[in-house]
Amino acid sequence: MRILLLCLLFSLSLTVNAAKSIEINEGIEYQELDKPQAVKNKDKIEVIEFFSYACPHCYNLEPHVEDWLSQKKDDVEFIRLPAIFNKNWEAFAGIYYTAQTLGVVDKVHSKIFNSIHGSGKKIKSLDDIKELFVSIGIKAEDFDNTVKSFNVANLTRKAKQMTKSYAIKSVPMIIVNGKYRTDSTLANGHKNVFTVVEHIVDQERKK
Repeated sequence: MRILLLCLLFSLSLTVNAAKSIEINEGIEYQELDKPQAVKNKDKIEVIEFFSYACPHCYNLEPHVEDWLSQKKDDVEFIRLPAIFNKNWEAFAGIYYTAQTLGVVDKVHSKIFNSIHGSGKKIKSLDDIKELFVSIGIKAEDFDNTVKSFNVANLTRKAKQMTKSYAIKSVPMIIVNGKYRTDSTLANGHKNVFTVVEHIVDQERKK
């Protein structure tokens, strides 16, 4: 009976692992960039997520981003980069860089997403955003000074430039080591995106 139970558990494990695995091919689940870009740190494998708080698909991908980050290896550097397609998205990029400058991305990132696309209090103005920051302990004055600062404006300008350099047309888009891109469409679903990312990372690691 014990042997039978062990065989059953082993069989179930194989079934679960098979369900989790997907076939990954360059040109199908991920694509090489037409114009590869330099990475910031050559000692790390760089993974960039182009996103926007305005994007519902980015909101839906976020739980998978968090799951992957909890298991990410130390030789991988993850960078969130707000894509900018228009003035509204530029304003949202400024909000992200305000959070980054104040050192509270981990505390406020999901709250902003939830307020726009989830069940949180809906954001209708910059004052609503400010309330979110105040709720996690940031002084209103510090938020006001930071969101209007030269540093945030400069980071936002660079994000706009990076959106063009990487020829980003839609988000969320994941770029690995400045060479490859994948997204939920290529990977056939949000749940598969970081399985594809890990495949590319492993390939880069071997190189």
